[in-house]
Amino acid sequence: MPQEFHLKDLKRIWWRCVHLFAILGVLAASVVFAWMGLIQAGIAGTHGKFTVDYCYMELPVSGKRHTSRSPDTFTCNGTFRADDGKVVADDAHVSGLAAEYPKGHTLSTQRSGNEVLPDDPRGVLKLFLIASGLLLVEAFVVFWFVTKLDKNGMSLTDSWRSTKGTAGRVVVVGIAVIGVIGLAAGPLLAFALPG
Repeated sequence: MPQEFHLKDLKRIWWRCVHLFAILGVLAASVVFAWMGLIQAGIAGTHGKFTVDYCYMELPVSGKRHTSRSPDTFTCNGTFRADDGKVVADDAHVSGLAAEYPKGHTLSTQRSGNEVLPDDPRGVLKLFLIASGLLLVEAFVVFWFVTKLDKNGMSLTDSWRSTKGTAGRVVVVGIAVIGVIGLAAGPLLAFALPG
C-alpha cells in the first residue's frame, strides 16, 4: 500500500530545493566575481586601450531610508581597441570610475564579452576577496545541506563530527580551503600587478 504524501513532506522537499538553489546561486556568484577579477588582473580577456568619447555621473543609489551619493562614480562611453588590433568596439563603456575623463583620454583596460574593466589592482583585490568570501559562505551552506543542521537536533560540533569520513566533509573542506587560499592569494596578486 503506497504511503500518503503529507504537507510536512512537501515543505521538507521545498526547503531542500531552496537550499540547493542557494548552493548553486552562491557558487555562481563566486565564479562571476572571480572571473571579473581575472579579467581586471589581465589574466583573462583582451587587453587594450579605451578612448573616452564622453563621461557622465552615475545616478545615486537610493533606498527607503537614505540616498547614497558618496563617493561619486562615473561611466565613460567610447571606443575599445585591443592591443593586437583584432578587436574594436565603438560602443564600449567603462563603469565605476572615480573621475570624469575628458574626450580623447585613454585608459588601459581589459575586455571580455561586452564587459570592459579598467586595469585596477585594488579592484582586483576587492573582486577576489568577494569571490573567496563567497566560497567560505558556500562551504557553510553545503555543510548545512549535507548535515540537515536545522533539523538534526545536534550541535554544530556534533554535526561536524557526524560527517567524518564522508564525501560531504571532503567537499566542505575542499571549498573552504579554496576560499582561504583565495583570501590569502588575492592581496598578493593585487600587489604583484603593475599600477
